[in-house]
Amino acid sequence: MEISLSLSTLKRSKLLPDQAVLLYLLYYRQFDEIAEVFGKIHAVSVRNSLVDTDFILSNTDARFTDTIISKNHVEKLFGIRGDQINFQEFYNCYPIRVGTRVLRASGPEAQVAVKHKKKYLARVKTVEQHEKAIKAITAFVAQQKRAGKLNFLPNMETVMNNSMWESWEVFIQDSGTEEQEWNNNLI
Repeated sequence: MEISLSLSTLKRSKLLPDQAVLLYLLYYRQFDEIAEVFGKIHAVSVRNSLVDTDFILSNTDARFTDTIISKNHVEKLFGIRGDQINFQEFYNCYPIRVGTRVLRASGPEAQVAVKHKKKYLARVKTVEQHEKAIKAITAFVAQQKRAGKLNFLPNMETVMNNSMWESWEVFIQDSGTEEQEWNNNLI
């Protein structure tokens, strides 16, 4: 497990590193990890030091597993999206490469993938927008594949910079209707 937090964020939040780690593990309900990392006595003392802050809402008498945290404050501290927008789900809908052309990073840890995630989450704010983006990118890639034009797919950097999935919504087909040609008029 990797936890990343800047020192300036810790300073601004007036938290010690062990307090931040504890909050992260509490948020994800990793009680076994807490015991392993801190030990029971130290974990309780760290939790108790957070009781008078915005992060812990329960009192010191509560059992450790019943600790109530302020979900909003912890999500803001760690940059966690509480609405479950899964960028990797979106990212995996787009091919990594076509032929020898690399279109996107192959893994979520790559520096360019982290940059793409930041751009995506800045533009997509709701689960509904996320679901529509997934449908749009999937439909566009499928349309390009049917047309034999996969080699003309834009690089993911271009897709992210221009929020191209918004213009690709026209490729989403309703499941109950037959596929229609977009230009079927004879001249």
